Amino acid sequence: MWAQAMPSVMLPNMWTEEFYPIFFTVFQISWAFVWAARHIEIRKGRRYADNRARGDTNSRYKVVSYFLFILQNILCLASFWSNSQLLLKIHDSNSMRFAGVILISLATVLYFKALARLGRNYSPCFDSHLPFELISSGPYKFTRHPMYFAKLIIAIGDFVLSGSLWFLAIFMYLMLETVRTIAKEEKYLGESVQGYDSYRKRTARMIPFVF
Repeated sequence: MWAQAMPSVMLPNMWTEEFYPIFFTVFQISWAFVWAARHIEIRKGRRYADNRARGDTNSRYKVVSYFLFILQNILCLASFWSNSQLLLKIHDSNSMRFAGVILISLATVLYFKALARLGRNYSPCFDSHLPFELISSGPYKFTRHPMYFAKLIIAIGDFVLSGSLWFLAIFMYLMLETVRTIAKEEKYLGESVQGYDSYRKRTARMIPFVF
């Protein structure tokens, strides 16, 4: 009876094919803004270096990291709107893109949690400084390098989100740079930070129970 009395109303379907690229574009731009704003704030004037001894520097990676940040956003945004062969896309699936959004979001939460836990002990990998203290709580209770792990997961998430094979090359470069950086960091941390050797023995390098 109620069905007969109520007028037939067609509700708009928000998730049309035209809406998907808009949604993913908003997500990518929002993510890039939050990521960049947080790092600009924390690195302003190299405040992280105040009263701290330098551990390592890598001016080459500093330039490359900025380039990769811009490139990853350009590739993702272009993949939402274009099927150009230059993008080397292997999928155009919105379901896969949502999986990429989830991966990037979870990895970003992990990254910012680890960053907050470090506090004044943070310094960028291309301009590393010795920490004031050993941090072994939060994500650092299980893994010594959760921020590097999160960055690699974000690169995988970008690959899933965009479908672009270019991200495989980016991931391989980041992996090599990460392995190199971790080796150097662990060497000078073991020599300079009290308790780091015992901490290293009871934690994973990046992935708990795996690596």
